[in-house]
Amino acid sequence: VGVGGCYSIDALSFAAALYGAYRLPRMVMRTEQAPRAGLRAVADGLSYLMHTAPVRGALLTDLATTVLTMPISLFPLINAERFGGNPRTLGLFLAAIAVGGVTASVFSGAFTRLPRPGAVMLLGSSIWGASLLLLGLVPNAWLGLGCLAVAGAADTLAVVSRSTVVQLNTPNEMLGRVAAAEQIAGQAGPELGNLRAGLTAAATSGSVALVSGGVLCLAALALIVVKTPQLREFTRPVAAAEPAQPVGVA
Repeated sequence: VGVGGCYSIDALSFAAALYGAYRLPRMVMRTEQAPRAGLRAVADGLSYLMHTAPVRGALLTDLATTVLTMPISLFPLINAERFGGNPRTLGLFLAAIAVGGVTASVFSGAFTRLPRPGAVMLLGSSIWGASLLLLGLVPNAWLGLGCLAVAGAADTLAVVSRSTVVQLNTPNEMLGRVAAAEQIAGQAGPELGNLRAGLTAAATSGSVALVSGGVLCLAALALIVVKTPQLREFTRPVAAAEPAQPVGVA
């Protein structure tokens, strides 16, 4: 449909997202305990992150997957080194992660209802790292696209589960500061990961950058599993069932 058509589709998708946000119900700010302002509030948030094992483990897991394995900066090099430098192949590589992520989002009910979101996050992060490791080894472009689609689905699995872990382990008065730290990690991690991948590829090759990143990611996740059992064992609270009414009572 051409460049103009692509941008038109992009604009319509943003319009749909804005409409969805507009239709959200009005939220009332809770003011039972006003947070402290300034640097002391930041210090409180950092202290909470460091001393709350499930939250700390969730953010470290996110950083391990993004800083060590983010592959986007490598796509042009991988395409040139191994798949003939075809621009159409490169375009498919850039889209494959999103295809996997959207597909996982459609079926997200299959994992959002699971009782242990920390374990689900660790599983999704491990699949992400293994998929990108395999991308550095597969000889065929279609197999590479399959690896990226699986990685995208695993990323959605991990991100949704991470948000669940963080929110269920954070009191209301700390949510703003913890969410800010989560957002910083989510934005800085991929950029640092692309830098790591580019520097490694410049010294070796694109394939080595992918494989080494995947190996380091899986090793880091194994360390988090061992050192932060509270993350993998965290179980979402179950709402208490209403007591059954006696027979004959309205």
